[in-house]
Amino acid sequence: MKKKAIIAGLGILALLGAVGLVLSQRGDRLHAKARKDWKDQAIIEIARRAADTNWLAIETGTLKKGAAQKDADEGAWLTDHLILMTNGEWIVYASKCSKEDRRIHDIFLGRGLNGKWYYSTFHFCKRMLVLTVDEQPGSVAQFAETYFLREFDGISDDCLQKTWPPEHGPKLRFPTTSTPPPSATSGNGGGLK
Repeated sequence: MKKKAIIAGLGILALLGAVGLVLSQRGDRLHAKARKDWKDQAIIEIARRAADTNWLAIETGTLKKGAAQKDADEGAWLTDHLILMTNGEWIVYASKCSKEDRRIHDIFLGRGLNGKWYYSTFHFCKRMLVLTVDEQPGSVAQFAETYFLREFDGISDDCLQKTWPPEHGPKLRFPTTSTPPPSATSGNGGGLK
């Protein structure tokens, strides 16, 4: 009887330990293995595209023609891998929305014309849907400010850190060309989530 109680107690402890391990790994979605693996592949692809001058010339040329022919608010200034600013600057990027893969928390990685690497946890939604309804950013600096981008070295896991939503202030991000409604900036605890 005593032996069965000890075995049952050890079994319960082992089960609790296993559950605790699973929960602790699930709790840090920003550093999950799937997200790190995606980041490593994305950096390789972004670097390859950013170094390919022929690809860049074709993509930017296509975007410039498209932006001139139709309303830039319709997303004529971005493709699946490039965002063109009104001043001619660009960012080669990769983005993953958690709606596309539940294992990967929202992540955006990019390398700008200026050679700098950027990351964000802003929720652009699937296929960068948010950008298709916003106006074309004027510069990489404006894009970085609007969408909570931070610089990193293009290698490290620093890009897995949270940038959005901000810890303090409004949780909504409004297009830079619009004025946020008063309720979002009136000190009411940060607007809607």
